[in-house]
Amino acid sequence: MKNYTLLRFVKLSLYFFGMYGLLTAVWFGFSGRFSENASGAINEILVNAAIFSLLFTIALLLWFRRTEVRIPVTHISQKALEQKLEEIGYERIVDKVKGSVQVYKPRPPKASALAGRLFVQKSANFYHLHGPVSKLKDLSV
Repeated sequence: MKNYTLLRFVKLSLYFFGMYGLLTAVWFGFSGRFSENASGAINEILVNAAIFSLLFTIALLLWFRRTEVRIPVTHISQKALEQKLEEIGYERIVDKVKGSVQVYKPRPPKASALAGRLFVQKSANFYHLHGPVSKLKDLSV
C-alpha cells in the first residue's frame, strides 16, 4: 500500500515503453526502415517510446488518481462493505498471510483493470479505503 502509486508508475512506464518499442520495431522491420539507417531507426524508436510511455502513464495516473476514504465502523459491517465493493467491481484477493490490509483487485467490465487495486484497512473506529477516486465516489455508504 505504501508507495503504490510510484510502483504503478514504474510498472506502467516500463510496460508501455516495452510494448511501444516492440510494436514499432516490428513495423519498422516490415516496412524496411532498418535497412536504410538502422541506428537512426533504433534511436527514433527509443525516443518515441520514452515520450509515449511517459505521457500515457501520466494520463492514466491522472485519470485514475487515488484517494483515501474513511468510513465509520458503526455505519457498515465488514460483510456489507465487501458486498458494496463487489457491486462497484472489486473482488478480494485471498492472502495466505493474515495482515491488517485487505487487498481487492478490479474485475472488468465494472471496474477497469487500469484503475488499480483497492486497499482496505480497519482501525478501531474507521475502515480506511485507499483506491481510485472514481470508484470510491461510486461507493454509496
